[in-house]
Amino acid sequence: MNLFRRNRTQVLATGIVLVAIVGAVALIGAVTDPIIERVAVGSLVSVVVVLGMSIYSGNSGIMSFGHVAFMAVGAYTTAYLTIPPALKQTMFSSLPEPLAFLIEVEAPFPVVLLVSAVCAALFALLTAPAMGRLSGLQSGIATLALLVITFTVINSWTAVTRGSSAMIGLPKLTTPLVAFVCAGLAIVVALWYKNSRSGLQLRASREDPEAALASGIAVGRHRATAWVLSAAVSGAGGALYAAFLTTFSSRTFFLSLTFGFIVMIVIGGYLSTSGAVIGAVSISVLQEVLRRLQDGQFTGGFALPGGVTDLVLSAILILALITAPTGLMGIRELGLPQRRRKQDLAHG
Repeated sequence: MNLFRRNRTQVLATGIVLVAIVGAVALIGAVTDPIIERVAVGSLVSVVVVLGMSIYSGNSGIMSFGHVAFMAVGAYTTAYLTIPPALKQTMFSSLPEPLAFLIEVEAPFPVVLLVSAVCAALFALLTAPAMGRLSGLQSGIATLALLVITFTVINSWTAVTRGSSAMIGLPKLTTPLVAFVCAGLAIVVALWYKNSRSGLQLRASREDPEAALASGIAVGRHRATAWVLSAAVSGAGGALYAAFLTTFSSRTFFLSLTFGFIVMIVIGGYLSTSGAVIGAVSISVLQEVLRRLQDGQFTGGFALPGGVTDLVLSAILILALITAPTGLMGIRELGLPQRRRKQDLAHG
């Protein structure tokens, strides 16, 4: 077996294992009580968003603090396309004329997911030239600035986004099955890009930027490609999130949500697709347990002080950065057992 076939087999095995993991989470949510179902669906939505972040950060080596902005684009697109027209006429009485047609639109959820992904990708395309040129600390700060700009526009453009008022009336369309299908597709996209020509060249620039440039790799172009593709996946995650919450406001998509996703991708391992999935599922469950401890549900009515969830997650993040800077998975991927891979190498 040659090297190409071994790599293809390993990628396929990784995909199967990861899809099996999200499938198990979806199944648990589908056959248990509503509380566990909510945790399971929330975990799968987080998997989609964190995989979107991983497509960019994992391959470029640049941590993004701005992908929640793409979630917001997907969420508001979903609101415009799924809220019943009668309710939209009341909510958006002063909608600008070019957008007035949205009041009468009510699209199927698969179409909504696709449109949300496209809108997020178009938004990313506007900023792609800048993101392609920046690197290191400057790039990370630019992603944070993008999040702040997006939040400010959403919070201030009341005629279109209702400002700080909540978007209400969204139907609950994110079921365990829908979340599983989207998480599975996100895994396929993330693995496909990571092992594509663009992904391989972008990872080469991550390891040695000077050598990559000297070899003729168009680092900026590949970085911009990953940026736009990751935005599309995160935009779809935002659509799932909106149809999961059924009501949200501008403050939903800001620093608190960003921090949670950063913890997920760092704990799991931002250089690994498997790490993104493991981190998203495990931290989502931990967040839910901590929230319920704060509410006193597991302690016989004795509630922990408010803010404990953020304190615990912050402590875990600091500990992880000290003891395992590249996360639980590092650069490893789940898949074929090590013994099997050694046998393949011996017969290659």
